Amino acid sequence: MRPEGHFLRLLRQGDLSAEDLDTILKDRAARRFHAVRLALAGHPRTPRREALSLVSTLFWRDLAHLSADSRVHPEVRRAADRDLLRRLPEMALAERIDLAKTAGRGILVVLRMDPDPRVLAAVLESRFATEPDVVQAAARGPTPVLEVIFEHPRWSLRAAVRSALLRNRALPLARALNLLTRASADDLRGLRDSPGVPQLLKACAERVLAQRAGEV
Repeated sequence: MRPEGHFLRLLRQGDLSAEDLDTILKDRAARRFHAVRLALAGHPRTPRREALSLVSTLFWRDLAHLSADSRVHPEVRRAADRDLLRRLPEMALAERIDLAKTAGRGILVVLRMDPDPRVLAAVLESRFATEPDVVQAAARGPTPVLEVIFEHPRWSLRAAVRSALLRNRALPLARALNLLTRASADDLRGLRDSPGVPQLLKACAERVLAQRAGEV
């Protein structure tokens, strides 16, 4: 039986013929290697039906690789995302953290709402993370997640993120007070006028608004 490396070298060739690709696809010995199945699933010349049939045979790390690879056909990436979502409830915390670091946007939009702050911390470092992802997490996340966003050196500088943090009642009072001087007038008025906001926060928001009015 030919070694795994033989098939992988063939699949990396830019001039691989359709006949040679078909030979590998039909070679049961080749398909026993998970690295070969991954290479076949992501290969641009693999027939779509064949590629999709291979997705469900892959490990979750392989699926994450397909999900994040822009060279892979979108239909195959979506299939990888669907399979990952199916497996997600059974994944351990460490696996979800690794997944947040490596998978594409199809999974990131789900992991951004993971209640464990360590998963959110990994999402914030993903190259696929966008401001709307962080705003969504800041608007709906529990206190431990908000702490991670508040402490982040890059995302915490975004005005939309700070606004979402301020509007989330789970944000600790000390953190909210720290954001007031950089808050928008709309956010300050919202804190001042909304029920359920601590009186100290209301008073401080009113003070910042008055100071700004006096500077005009």
